[in-house]
This record gives sequence, C-alpha cells and structure tokens, in this order.
Amino acid sequence: MIQRIQSIYLLLAFICMTMLLFFPVFSIELSQPDTETIKALLTKDGIVSGQNLVTELPLFYVYILLALLSIACILLYKKRPRQLMITRINLILHVLLVLGIYTFYFFGEPFVMDGLSDGVYENAKIVFLMDTGFFFLIPPVAFIFLAIRGIKRDENLVNSLNRLR
Repeated sequence: MIQRIQSIYLLLAFICMTMLLFFPVFSIELSQPDTETIKALLTKDGIVSGQNLVTELPLFYVYILLALLSIACILLYKKRPRQLMITRINLILHVLLVLGIYTFYFFGEPFVMDGLSDGVYENAKIVFLMDTGFFFLIPPVAFIFLAIRGIKRDENLVNSLNRLR
C-alpha cells in the first residue's frame, strides 16, 4: 500500500490539506488615512479580525472533506478503478477550492467593500496579503495529479499482465 508512489503523493496531499487547518490563507488589511489599520485573516473558521469572527465561512469542513478523500484514496489501493474515480473527484474538488479562494483573493475587494456598507469606511484602502496557508493550496493539486498518473500506470501494468496469461 505505502510502497506505491501514488500513496506517497496522496499522503503529501493529505498533509498539505491538514496544514490549512492551522495556518490562515490570506489577510485583509483595511486602512484609512485618519484611523488605524484593521487586519483580518481568512482562516478555517472564516474571516477573523483580532479575536472576533467577522464573517463565518467554515472552510474547515471543506479542508477536512478533501483531506479525508485523500486518505480514502490511499485505502482503496486494492480497487484501482474505484481509487482512480475517487482521486479524480478529489482533484476536481481541489481545483474548485483553489479557483474559489484565488478568485476571492484577486477579485474580492468589491465584496469586502459591500460588506462594509456603513459610511465609516467609505474611502478605505483594502489590501489582500498572502499568508502561509496560501502556499499550501497548490501542492495538493499537483500531488493528486501525479497520483492519478501512478494509478493509471498500475492499471496499465495489470492489464498488460492479464493479456499475457
């Protein structure tokens, strides 16, 4: 089970997804010329400013689901077609998560401004900054893609051995 290279790739994807539970993905700085800068973090629980939860966006459910899918793919090593199907679903879900977070990172400023609809932050400058968790989003996609290639390679090897019988 672990001696197969795709199991190593899936384990690395699992580790990256569990690291997202401990590190914030990015931070949002809201600054005005007259007042102090307010900093908020996108964490597993949502957008947090200081000790206060600003917006509840429970990403930890998504992180845990994707991490468990990676472990399930490792445990399905005896059923390669099913393992391949679950790994492909896992890849699609990872890509959707990454696209969603990156889209919000690059195009989310109007949504943050709409959320601050009171007139206090009318001329505020919003800056998105990458945090540690931001760099744990991309590697699982690559690891899962490599695992799919390894599973296909194993399936082709078994099929070629069946033809020799």
